[in-house]
Formats: sequence, C-alpha cells, structure tokens
Amino acid sequence: MASVPRALVSSLALALHRLGRLAGPRSAARILYYHSISDDPVRSSVSPEAFAAHVEYLRGGYELASLSEVVRRLGVGAPLAPRTVVITLDDGFRDNYEQAFPILARAGVTATVFLTASYIGTDRLPTLSRTDFVPRPLDWAQVREMHAFGMEFGSHTLTHPMLSRVPLAEARREIAESRRLIEDKLGAPAPFFCYPRGDFNEAVKRIVKEEGYLAACTTLPGANDGTTDPFALRRTYVGRRDTPSEFAKKVAGAYDLLQEGVRLWRRLQAR
Repeated sequence: MASVPRALVSSLALALHRLGRLAGPRSAARILYYHSISDDPVRSSVSPEAFAAHVEYLRGGYELASLSEVVRRLGVGAPLAPRTVVITLDDGFRDNYEQAFPILARAGVTATVFLTASYIGTDRLPTLSRTDFVPRPLDWAQVREMHAFGMEFGSHTLTHPMLSRVPLAEARREIAESRRLIEDKLGAPAPFFCYPRGDFNEAVKRIVKEEGYLAACTTLPGANDGTTDPFALRRTYVGRRDTPSEFAKKVAGAYDLLQEGVRLWRRLQAR
C-alpha cells in the first residue's frame, strides 16, 4: 500500500476505533498471528526488535493468555477480560526458537506455534508463496524445549496445502497425520489446528472436528467471544509494515471492519 493511501486508511481506522470505544468493554479475546520473527526478506516477517516492543506494549495494558485458556473459557461460557490477547505464530520458522522464544521467555509470556509438521527437523520450510527465499524450520529438539517452558503447539497440516482445493481424503490425511506426528514427538496433546493461508470450507471444518481437535484458527479478522465458532476462530495479522501506532490500533480492533471489507472485496474479484 502506498504511503498516502496507507495514511488515509490509518486515519479512518482510528476514527472507527474511537467510535468502537464508546460501546464499552466486552468479554472477548483477540488472537494475533505472526510468522517469521526475523529481518528476512519476506512480507510476513516481523523484526525481533519490533516483536519485543509488541510484547512489552501488550504486557503494559492487555491480559496475555494462552490459546488453551481462551478456548476453555469460551467453551464453558466463562467471561474473559475485555483486553485479552493471545499470541500465535504460523508455520514453524527456526527463528521462532532463535528470536521469538527468548523474548517470550524473558517476559513470562506463552504463545501457540502452529507447525507444518512434515518440514520440522528438515533443512527447508517451503510454506511461503511468491518468493525465492526458503527459510529454515524448527527441529524437534527445539520444539520440545519450547514446550517444556510452556509454549503450546498445534497443527498447520503436514505440507501446507490449500485444504479446500485438494481431495477430501488428502485433506483428512494432512489434518490427522500432522496431529499424530506432533503428539508423538511431544508426548503431549496437540488439540488446536490452523488452516493454511486461512483456506477452509464446511467440509474441511467438519474433518477437523471429526479428527478430535478442540478448535481451529482462521485468518478472518476480528475478536472472539461466546458467539464465535470454535472451529473458525478469528485472528489479527501482524506484519513487518505495521508501525507501533498501527500495531496499537490493530490490537484495539480499529482495523477489523476495514480488513473484513478488503477480504470480501478480494473474494468478489476472484469470482
């Protein structure tokens, strides 16, 4: 987005944020999602310095919770603090251990990492699109170390396919076998799923339920409350171009309506 349009969008987002504050607090949780925590040349990366600043900002004014706790409370109708936030990281980048984990550990904050399971322990993580850069994935020893500290791990399939575009039998194998692999390597349950690139339909969602997951994350924008489908949890994307001011607005919910509008517009264009 060019600087002038981005500035206009930011101003509109701020206006919506201020209007939204008039409605007062509600029991809801915002799930943030990151990818690479590095200075690598990919659009979805966030620098370690920026990530550390995000964590400190959240610690100063938000209730940081685990995904397990939020899903449990939503499932039984228990209230959440109005400013509850969950941190998630997608794919299983090696830098999640090298950069993000030390920052989270120092702050005493947990996060959920969604693993593209068949690439863990290999020398490449080919989950990115439209780039010649192929990052390194985590290895299982790093996953176990992070898990021992309290980090949570979920499935992001075996190989990161667009699940609505593959045969249902293949989708089921990706969904089921990835969980079994993670649980075998961790010796612990992996009850959460994340749809690669946010791509899913009712058939894919049904398979996720049938395979015993408790909840699944999407890329749909917004916060989550007692009315949210646990197999279509909403999340807020954080990328390298987010300034501190824009990050604060995103966490507060200022961009939710705008992001939903962009998503619907893109769907119309794709038809």
